[in-house]
Amino acid sequence: MTDYLLGLFGDLYTTAMVSRGYKRKSSGCVIMEPKTAQQFQDEQQSVVHELGDETAMLLSKHPNVAVAVCKNRNEAIERLLATENPPQLVILDDVYQHRYVKPTINILLTEYGRLYSDDHILPFGNLREPRSCSRRANVIIVTKSPKKINRLEKHTIANRLKAQSYQKMFFSYIDYGEPIPMLDAAPLSLQDTRHILCVTGIANPSPLLDELRHRGIKVEHLAFSDHHDFDSKDIEEIKRRFESINSPSKIILTTEKDAIRLREVMKESTTQLMDTTETAEGPNISEPQETPNGHSKLPIYILPMTIRFHDENGNDFPDYITSIVKENISFMTRLKKTL
Repeated sequence: MTDYLLGLFGDLYTTAMVSRGYKRKSSGCVIMEPKTAQQFQDEQQSVVHELGDETAMLLSKHPNVAVAVCKNRNEAIERLLATENPPQLVILDDVYQHRYVKPTINILLTEYGRLYSDDHILPFGNLREPRSCSRRANVIIVTKSPKKINRLEKHTIANRLKAQSYQKMFFSYIDYGEPIPMLDAAPLSLQDTRHILCVTGIANPSPLLDELRHRGIKVEHLAFSDHHDFDSKDIEEIKRRFESINSPSKIILTTEKDAIRLREVMKESTTQLMDTTETAEGPNISEPQETPNGHSKLPIYILPMTIRFHDENGNDFPDYITSIVKENISFMTRLKKTL
């Protein structure tokens, strides 16, 4: 969702993102000014250490935004506003439960298959606050919903969530793109792929695995814990699992977040070379071919994803959120002029 909002507003307004920066190697409040795409590539390893994998991944996709990682979100916002080019819009990731921050717009996310109305407070469930705190939300988004969902089911879910009359509710679903080569692999389409080793270090890989299997692709899953720090031993395990797959058309697929952590260690540790040839049926990914020095590269690809919204009776989410942001920024601009 943060990725979606950054893409929606990053080019329209001077935008900044604030996050905790989970599992970063740095401490305190770190501010990072906008970077060019080339600057990010050159400094990727240090950026990941400074910001954490998720925030670094977002910055790689939106280098035109400023970023702050800080446990104290108020401090982060104040630091951003004190920069030479202060943001007009601040997007805060995972901040709903931080009551010291009072956003103009509160967006509450809940998964289609795991609604907060069916959950409980920690440690008996995953909620950080009572279900009644959902009333603070201006917008409720049911994420990971089916690509086709009827009005009756939407109405039933709204009743289960006890959505208030002042709250706007939207339903989103995941849309996947075509694989992107992570290193030197040749471009390809999932339609031409028969067998995939899916490598993930995310909390819930089920939607990704379901999507791949729905396309008729045979999937082997190598799962690591969320935010896993990959090392050379992991690369050897990935290589071993990949080599054990008996298929003339096989690749390794990972997520955008995992790619941030995998890329650097892959450059140092991979030992497979992908030999891609064209056939009448399209790209043929053959068995890896050793290089003269014994080192080569694994055919590893990144599967990009985005979220899309169901149109709610002609009032879709992008139009709704854009109008609110535009109105508030316009108001703040006029207010500053009068002070």
